[in-house]
Amino acid sequence: MRNVVVDSGFLIGLFDETDPLHARCREFLRDYRGRFLTTEAVLTEALALLSHAQQLRCLEWLGNAVQAGLLLLDREPVDFRSVEKLARKYADQPMDFADASVVLLATRSGVREILTADRRDFAVYRLSGRARFIDVLAGD
Repeated sequence: MRNVVVDSGFLIGLFDETDPLHARCREFLRDYRGRFLTTEAVLTEALALLSHAQQLRCLEWLGNAVQAGLLLLDREPVDFRSVEKLARKYADQPMDFADASVVLLATRSGVREILTADRRDFAVYRLSGRARFIDVLAGD
């Protein structure tokens, strides 16, 4: 089954109708057949930036996706030394905690495809070696 890593920008775009990526996120979701991988840091960041009504819709979607086996939440303990190393490496961006958690998840899982609104940052971040993320929403 196909997997894609989810960053907070995708969730915000999906549930905030005023977001510039809203239509693209909805279109992707309509056509996608696979699983979503993400971290608690991403969910925390996304939910903090959504309105109460948007949070409720997002939480309903997340619950349905988990129940259907389509959303896998990273359950590995946070490796703070690796987060710090990444934050130092990308200090010129600067890299936040949620982005670092996504890079670590993608590195461990081997999944390079990402749903993100942070195109500039994820174009710079590298996985093990020189592997780049594949920005699925950039498409076209």
